[in-house]
Amino acid sequence: MKGFLTTLVVVCLVIGGLWYAYEPYIKPLLNQGPSMAGDDSLISNESGNSPAPSSSAAGNKPKAPAASSKTASSGGSKASPKAKPAPEKKSELDLLLEEKYPMPEIIPLLEIVDNWNNVPQRAFPPEVFANETVAFQLVVNGQAIGSSNVAPGTPLTPIRLNAGQLQVGNKANPGMNTVLPVEKTDFKQRIEKRYNDYVVKVKTDVTTKRAQIKKVVEANPAKLAVLKGESAPAVAASDGGDPKFGPVKSSLSKGEAASVTLEEATSFTWNGSEKITGEYSGTYDTVTVHFEVKTIFGKFPVNYKALLQGGRVVGWIDPITEERI
Repeated sequence: MKGFLTTLVVVCLVIGGLWYAYEPYIKPLLNQGPSMAGDDSLISNESGNSPAPSSSAAGNKPKAPAASSKTASSGGSKASPKAKPAPEKKSELDLLLEEKYPMPEIIPLLEIVDNWNNVPQRAFPPEVFANETVAFQLVVNGQAIGSSNVAPGTPLTPIRLNAGQLQVGNKANPGMNTVLPVEKTDFKQRIEKRYNDYVVKVKTDVTTKRAQIKKVVEANPAKLAVLKGESAPAVAASDGGDPKFGPVKSSLSKGEAASVTLEEATSFTWNGSEKITGEYSGTYDTVTVHFEVKTIFGKFPVNYKALLQGGRVVGWIDPITEERI
């Protein structure tokens, strides 16, 4: 019996030793885990994916899911603003028209009226209105011999502005006038409106003129030389000292050219004999005159053409459209 027990203990020790020695090779087979290849690399499982590492292993944390391509491209970012279209390139003709028919040099209103300290008399409106009742007195030889009240909204004649005080006359009785604060009238507003209306008008006139000339030149390309000033063969532009310009200067002195004067003429160009169409259809000697018209609002360049027959001016036309001035 004692020998059997000794033998059993020995056998158990041998089996335990064998298990301890071969456990790394036997345990994977018992757990049915992935086997080791001949080069000691892991062999993939049937799905072809390597086993995911355990989230409980030290130093390993689950990775955050990657953002989708849609989110990555647009998530949280603002749409970029639309690029502004490039300005349309101007043609040679458009640039030439801007040079020959420039926008006028308009003086700012506050400069014209010296910040309301010195308003030119010709800028005065023909009438103004007060926003309160205005009391008038008729004074003769320093004596007040009568009075009247004018209701708000009654037309008044502006006479003089001094230090913010506007002298106005009673239209119904020209012998009566009085002084009141300019702010109690629409004096400034009327001047501002006239100025703004004028600015719009002259700019519209220039734009319209450019469009009209462009149409004429596109219909008759020969007019391009006239626009460029290349058609005058004989005499270059001068100050008008040549005797042949005498009839032109005489016509200007008589006021035969609308809205311009001799004093505003800056150059004269002799064009020689030309065939003219339109209202003045025929052949004439012609002279192109450049003017710098100065007004209360600014300076305006103008070109007119004089038509001469028999040593005198018989008409004034636009150099390009040949329309009567």
